[in-house]
Amino acid sequence: MNRNPWPAVIAVGVLLTVSFGSILYGFSIYVTDSAAGAEFSSSMLSLAYGGSVIVSGVVATPLGRWMDRHGTRWVALTGGVVTCAGLVGFSLADNRVALVAVWWLLVGPGTAMVFYEPAFVVINQLVTAQRRPHALGVVTVIGGFAGAIFIPLIEAMNSSLGWRPTVRILGGVIAVLGVAAATLTPRRSAEHAAEATRSKVPFAEIVSDRRFLYLTGGLILLFLSVNGLLAHRVDRFTEAGFEISTVAWMAGAASLVSMPGRFFGPVIAGRKGGLGVLEAFVAVMVVAIALTIPSGPGWFMPGHFVLFGLAFGAILPLRAVVMDQWYGRNHYGRRMGIQQTGTLMIGGLGALIVGVLRDVTGAFVGPMSLLLVAAGLGLGLIMAAGRVPATPVSQEV
Repeated sequence: MNRNPWPAVIAVGVLLTVSFGSILYGFSIYVTDSAAGAEFSSSMLSLAYGGSVIVSGVVATPLGRWMDRHGTRWVALTGGVVTCAGLVGFSLADNRVALVAVWWLLVGPGTAMVFYEPAFVVINQLVTAQRRPHALGVVTVIGGFAGAIFIPLIEAMNSSLGWRPTVRILGGVIAVLGVAAATLTPRRSAEHAAEATRSKVPFAEIVSDRRFLYLTGGLILLFLSVNGLLAHRVDRFTEAGFEISTVAWMAGAASLVSMPGRFFGPVIAGRKGGLGVLEAFVAVMVVAIALTIPSGPGWFMPGHFVLFGLAFGAILPLRAVVMDQWYGRNHYGRRMGIQQTGTLMIGGLGALIVGVLRDVTGAFVGPMSLLLVAAGLGLGLIMAAGRVPATPVSQEV
């Protein structure tokens, strides 16, 4: 590449940090009784949020193919504007239909364009193969500040301003950052688009790759668990007897623990092989989920946040490292998009499943136990992927 890729890499990293913090982490505050949870039920908010994740998954496959051909510049711009519109609509919603509509029709498509997936494609397209693990580490370190900053920030803004003004402010910031990221991202040249798409890989061939299927299946189950956990863990630990402010600050502070894993995980994976490193961090995540099951104040709450931080930050870039090591630039965006579609459309049900079961049973023990089983099965599938022979593909740097 003739142009320095780092301004674009940093810009999309900041965009995903604010978006991730405002929506994924922010939802754990919005769903509580001190915010939107006082006006809408846990099930209805979970339906809105979970549906937006599924819609994001529907968008992921065509978006990945489009990015292979055209790059990510317009994706950042469009995503920032659409996500902003969705959050403003959420802040104005006064009934269940409006609530679900803005999350499904605006927030869902918007997050597909401003979360990690486009950032990974930016790195794959702009950075050389030798430097991609390092770049992935840098971006996910930037993203790691999302929880540390936005959980306590949104809780404080909600307490002083109310949830509706808080959401509108965050939406405006995302729109501005989307414009900035688009400005700093170079246009996709015809030469580079041809490089990424010159081999014709049928959809059936991609999804019949057993190694790809096992990894994707494991990620689906893991994301179902993590998505359900992120949406409800503040409420879960509040139910267990902790003050909401304590949980919010603990969640934010513990995300700083993820920083070593976010950077060194992909760097080590770039040298030693990504799948084995990914397996180790997923195992840590399984233990972190298990610590959400006990009831009553105790050590399990800080233990959960420490282990979750260690694992979650590393898992995100390690998935991208594994896919890059397996397939290079050969339809990378399309392959990641197909994987993301399955992961989000099924895994996105996690928040809804936990919300409904919580309302039905009146407690979080059952739903959290279900998340633990799903995560354990996901780990098994990811380990199985490493025992499947590789399908030969061309590797372009």
